[in-house]
Parts: sequence; C-alpha cells; structure tokens
Amino acid sequence: MPIQTKILITPEQYLKIERAAATKSEYFHGEMFALAGSSREHNEISGNILSSFHSQIPNDRCKVYMSDIRVKVPPTSLYTYPDVIVACSPAFEDEHADTMLNPALIVEVLSESTEAYDRAKCLLTTAS
Repeated sequence: MPIQTKILITPEQYLKIERAAATKSEYFHGEMFALAGSSREHNEISGNILSSFHSQIPNDRCKVYMSDIRVKVPPTSLYTYPDVIVACSPAFEDEHADTMLNPALIVEVLSESTEAYDRAKCLLTTAS
C-alpha cells in the first residue's frame, strides 16, 4: 500500500484560500482544518457573552467582535476564529485587516463535539 504524504501549505497560501472560501477554516503547522457549523445553543451563548461585554466595555476604548474575525497566535502561527474577541487598539497582520494579532480577550464556547479539539488548541497556543 502506498504511503500517503501530507501536503502542507504556507500561511500565505492559507490566507489566499481562506479569503476566497465560502466556509471558514483554521490553520496550524501547514494544515487547514474546516470549522463545523454552530448549534442554536452555541450561537445563543456566544451572543449573550457578546451582548454582556458590549454593554459593559466603553466603545471608545475597546471593541467587541463576534467569530468572523480571524486571530493569529504568533508564537505558534495558529490562525483561528474565537467565538468572541475583545480588542483595545487592535493590530492586524496586513492591509486586509481581517487577521487580528493582539486581542485583549478571547472567549471560546465549548460544545461536546468540539471540546477536546478546542482544549488541545488552547494548550498548544499557551505552551509556546
């Protein structure tokens, strides 16, 4: 049986593919990982968190964003989409301004189907 090799891509290739895609994917160490859709409950929890932060954080100092802002974790080169992001003076990777480099806070709502992946991703991003 032939050995299958992984085809790895660069961050630049990932961003080009991702920006043209209809669905979102994360990127880690040369691989893209498709994101699953969210449940109604997941959206409700994320929305409640966003609403709570939005009502408590002064808009002139910080902004609250939902899951459509990609975040790059520079030490690991992970590109991910947290459920809620709080950013004060956000910096972006390039002129597209769709990949944030310095969120002040990220929130990830866990579900039974994604908890193991999300917790492993968290460990990978904080271990470096």
